[in-house]
Amino acid sequence: MQILSLLKKEGRMSMSQIASRLDVTKMAVFKHITGLEASGLIERSTVKKHVGRPVSIFTLTASGKKRFVSSYASMISDLISFLVKNDQRDLVLDFLKKRYASIKDEYEEELLPIDPDKRLEHLAVMRDREGYMAELRNTPGGVHELIEFNCPIFQIAALMGEACDLENSLFRSVLGVQVDSTHKQITGESFCRFLIHKQEP
Repeated sequence: MQILSLLKKEGRMSMSQIASRLDVTKMAVFKHITGLEASGLIERSTVKKHVGRPVSIFTLTASGKKRFVSSYASMISDLISFLVKNDQRDLVLDFLKKRYASIKDEYEEELLPIDPDKRLEHLAVMRDREGYMAELRNTPGGVHELIEFNCPIFQIAALMGEACDLENSLFRSVLGVQVDSTHKQITGESFCRFLIHKQEP
């Protein structure tokens, strides 16, 4: 699971990189890698170097990525898929909007008592707690970067791209600042990235 989590977070890694991050030998990683490949959870590609031998790079397969999707999310995505295929897309969108309105209320209830300067940091903790594997980073100019390496709503967003827009609107609403989405997992990125701008004085 540590190897799967690393690959989920980093996207692609060599055996040496995995061993270094886990502080174990390459032989120990090799034993686990072999089992994960046999199970169809990871796959390898070969990258040629200018000097020396080619390097094997490991990534998650579709099955490996599904390990991070809960059975609840899978059931909901199946239901949404059924409704969309049966010409009920407007009904699904209405459901998503009402669901995010409810989430907004829940977030505000937890965030409002927090010092305004600490709310973004606490939001990242909340998202991580909900399974998004969230990290908050600072970028030049004071703009904060919220990175989410796991997307529990990936299957839903793949069917209804509006879900990503609702996530963005959720952040803007509870933080009261401009939020830009620059990377999305549904477009093939290994993570979702939000730029959180400073509040105007």
